[in-house]
Amino acid sequence: MHEPNEKAAMLCLCGPIAASILLVGPPRAAGADPDRLTLDPEGVAMRVVRIPAGTFLMGSPRAVTRAPDNERPQHKVTIERPFYLGACEVTRGQFAAFVADAAHRTDAEKNGWAFAWDGRKWDRVKGASWRKPGFEQDGNHPVVCVSWPDAGAFCAWLGKRTRRTVRLPTETQWEYACRAGTTTHWWWGDDPAAGQGTCNVADKTAKARFRGWRIFKWEDGHVFTAPVGSYRPNAFGLHDMHGNVWEWCRDGYRKSYTSAGKPATDGRYADRSGPPRVIRGGSWMSTPGRSRSASRTGCGPLGSYCDFIVGFRVAVPLAVPAGT
Repeated sequence: MHEPNEKAAMLCLCGPIAASILLVGPPRAAGADPDRLTLDPEGVAMRVVRIPAGTFLMGSPRAVTRAPDNERPQHKVTIERPFYLGACEVTRGQFAAFVADAAHRTDAEKNGWAFAWDGRKWDRVKGASWRKPGFEQDGNHPVVCVSWPDAGAFCAWLGKRTRRTVRLPTETQWEYACRAGTTTHWWWGDDPAAGQGTCNVADKTAKARFRGWRIFKWEDGHVFTAPVGSYRPNAFGLHDMHGNVWEWCRDGYRKSYTSAGKPATDGRYADRSGPPRVIRGGSWMSTPGRSRSASRTGCGPLGSYCDFIVGFRVAVPLAVPAGT
């Protein structure tokens, strides 16, 4: 995967991890899921937000003439059951806790390289990994240079620790949550200038360092990744749905929604095997066009693709009531 701009241009948590689930937010009816859920292995709090069920139009309409064919045809999708989605992207600190507890070795570490910044250009960099993406990060920044299997392994670990089902979102869940009831290019509207304060994307800050970039005409304060949750959330309470890092989804990538098969009511596609796998949301180096709610692309092969602009967030199904 290559962004248009690419061509132009630790936190350590130690000790035993005891699993627990903290319920936060306003009280609800007995037995009902809360509006917010904090998955909290010792020292690693991860807040997930309840996303309501609903129906939305996925993709771009024909009136958006510059949208690529992989966003078409626009079609109606129903999300029948509410679900939880990470309020923020998974951080380096959270991923470090997983690596330490599970003794996980990422694909980039096994392969000996990842796509990263080598000091002169973006390229395959020997020795690059989530620990060394080519720019400075701390434990509150989103983890990058992790493959789709690495993300899945994190989800499985977190699910085991918290006794919940934890997985990557489908891309329909992702777009539905990103839009948060909107039908515009971005959740804040159709005017890119109105997005200031909502996301970390290609901006004046980055252009000052990497000349020739197409940018949003404002400053977000970060050249590379920003600490998660640094910008205003959308109406569902989700941060960084546009920019910061591209996010892995469960689905296999297809070149159009017609080729993907008939969408199911829960937002999955009949044929979602891969590679490549879908990524969504754009990154800190994304142009306005690449960071729209409908923008999508695929990355693969699964066992080797690790990139300095790709991370993930988690999804958690609501508990199914007994007898249903």
